[in-house]
Amino acid sequence: MQAVQATVVIPTLNGAALLTETLAALAAQTVAHEVVLVDNASTDGTAELVAERFPRVRVLRLEENVGFGRAVNRGAELVETDVVVLVNNDVVCEPDFLERLLAPLADPGVSMVAGVLLQHDRPGLVDSAGIELDVTLRSWDVGWNRPVGELDTAPEPVGPCGGAAAYRTEAFRAVGGFDKSFFAYWEDVDLALRLRLAGHRCVRAADARALHKHGQTLGAASPAQRRLEAFGRAYVLARYRVARRGLLTRLEIAALDWPVLLVHLFVRREPGPLRERRRGTRLGLARPALRAPFELAAVPFSEALRRQLDLPRLRATGKLPTHFD
Repeated sequence: MQAVQATVVIPTLNGAALLTETLAALAAQTVAHEVVLVDNASTDGTAELVAERFPRVRVLRLEENVGFGRAVNRGAELVETDVVVLVNNDVVCEPDFLERLLAPLADPGVSMVAGVLLQHDRPGLVDSAGIELDVTLRSWDVGWNRPVGELDTAPEPVGPCGGAAAYRTEAFRAVGGFDKSFFAYWEDVDLALRLRLAGHRCVRAADARALHKHGQTLGAASPAQRRLEAFGRAYVLARYRVARRGLLTRLEIAALDWPVLLVHLFVRREPGPLRERRRGTRLGLARPALRAPFELAAVPFSEALRRQLDLPRLRATGKLPTHFD
């Protein structure tokens, strides 16, 4: 059987300090592959550094920062291999990462593979092992902040996290790639939903592991991140018409989402997330409706609420990963 051929697409913005480690780790992989770096108009010498130190990496320089998903789409246009692999510029892959990530694609019934991102400062703990959904179609990182050994009993993900993902190129293109409405955050959730609705399956490659420094471009707990998160959640809720399921679902959405939005507004004095929530709702409702695949939801409301309430406890006890502070 012919080996699966892959191209790694990496979007980056002023990530020269991070890319050296990321690209060096990719250069040490156990399987041959190509790399396309999509430079979102960096001003830190990224393109020059890559040309000098990693001349085999193909660099696509954009004239403006178009965000994560749109940058990936531009890079995917250059892909001529069977598989598009996504790796963030703050990810350091183990030497056999690609080999193990691509292995499940030997099964023609698999179109998406989720790799395992480990917390850079606490590599025994998971950062993301794929995406899972609760009953409101809110996304959660499988295994987040749990010991990596517990992945043996974790359910299959709905889709991969965009920081460590493999997609069949044909399937990625058939559904239109990432939705251009997103700048960053939630685009991988939406893509996974559209691929699942099209009949594609995702599995996790539990031994395809990489360290993740998390949130190095925008900051994982920055005002920009909070605005983008609010937009993405609202857009998905609206595009998939989630609230139309009924009153109970609307109440569950309110219980999960609105306390956080109110904290942003009244405690942090940030009206931006609320404005972006409204904008995401308007834009999502303006798009053709997609069926909400509630059958993919594996996280009950009670568990989602527990996870939400657990964040303040982790912060108070000093057990919250540093990038959330």
